[in-house]
Amino acid sequence: MNARYPVIIIGAGPAGLAAARALFDAGVKNVLLLEREAEAGGVPRHCRHPTFGIQTFYRPMNGDRWAARIRQRIEHHYEIRTNTTVVSLNPGGVLEISSDRGLETLYAERIIIATGVRETPRHARLVSGLRPQGVLTAGALQQFIYLRKLKPGNCPVIVGSELVSFSAIWTLRNAGIRAVALIDENLRPTAFKLSTLYARLMGVEVHLGAHITRINGTERVESIAFRDAAGQERVMACDSLIFTGRFTGEYTLIRTSHLLHEADSGRPIFDQYGCCSDPAYYAVGNMTHPADMGDQCYQEGLRIGRFVAESLRAEASTSFQVPVILHEVFKIAAPNVVRCDTGSQASLTLNVRVNRYHHGEIRVMDRQKILYRKRHRCLPERRILLRGIDISALTADSQLTITI
Repeated sequence: MNARYPVIIIGAGPAGLAAARALFDAGVKNVLLLEREAEAGGVPRHCRHPTFGIQTFYRPMNGDRWAARIRQRIEHHYEIRTNTTVVSLNPGGVLEISSDRGLETLYAERIIIATGVRETPRHARLVSGLRPQGVLTAGALQQFIYLRKLKPGNCPVIVGSELVSFSAIWTLRNAGIRAVALIDENLRPTAFKLSTLYARLMGVEVHLGAHITRINGTERVESIAFRDAAGQERVMACDSLIFTGRFTGEYTLIRTSHLLHEADSGRPIFDQYGCCSDPAYYAVGNMTHPADMGDQCYQEGLRIGRFVAESLRAEASTSFQVPVILHEVFKIAAPNVVRCDTGSQASLTLNVRVNRYHHGEIRVMDRQKILYRKRHRCLPERRILLRGIDISALTADSQLTITI
């Protein structure tokens, strides 16, 4: 007989574990978590830097300790099935999964999708050259060093300037390796400016406004060619290249499902409660807005988990959706539709990303009516929160536009 559950959560990273905790606190019984990795906890399991825990436990913690703590809050209450892959999402809360038990069909009243993100690899960044050993992502680097106790090389170059790029410097340092350089196409770091000072104090050259043109080497990385901010062609010796950041959501399941999604990215259409086009499905975490920090995803998971618990008890009501339209400077908004009904909240927070640097006013309009107006300094890949947007007067004819 095929199993049935009130809620199934796909992904046991920070957002998925937090949603499970909220469901437990709301008294929901028999929730199942599915995790394709061998252990729950998500990406933070591989992190050994103390940038986790402030919002969750009110003190800084290394990622692996924080992941263990949030996992312990769930594993004694709900089943977490690891090494389990979801094969397909089907209408009405029907899942096909694959594991060492074989193929199975599971049923749930609600399914929460918390599949997280992945980094953009080398081929998607249009860097030419052969495919020598020594080219990897920051996630692979952390697994190499912390899980397999291996060194990816002795003189690596880091590509990117997000927070994860500088955490890679820390990861390498813990393995006794000093990065040769950090290179990014942007003229200013995506992370905070002081992060470049940290890199230089660690003996790492920083080249901003630079573009890698070629990876040299046949069996192993030998050097890279890059064009610096002044337009000069340069060659730098190294034995490994670590691509960091440029996170994209894990949308494989969404793209092949019945759920409505954005054609270009595959990101699901979802409202401020996380609800997708099929009301049995909810989306949460970094797969909806690549990529926030672990604590931020955990807090969001708690919020969406509470909404899902409420939806199990609530009666269906008449509602309408208002689309969120983006000016060309904006890359994404989460949510990407707004649901309005008798029980809707009167204000909305939008989590947005930009395609390019913007310092100035951001407005949220309902056609000609201004609902939000504030100045922001925005950098690509950095989260911007537009808080307190008044949506109490939205109608079925409304259209929210985020513009500058």
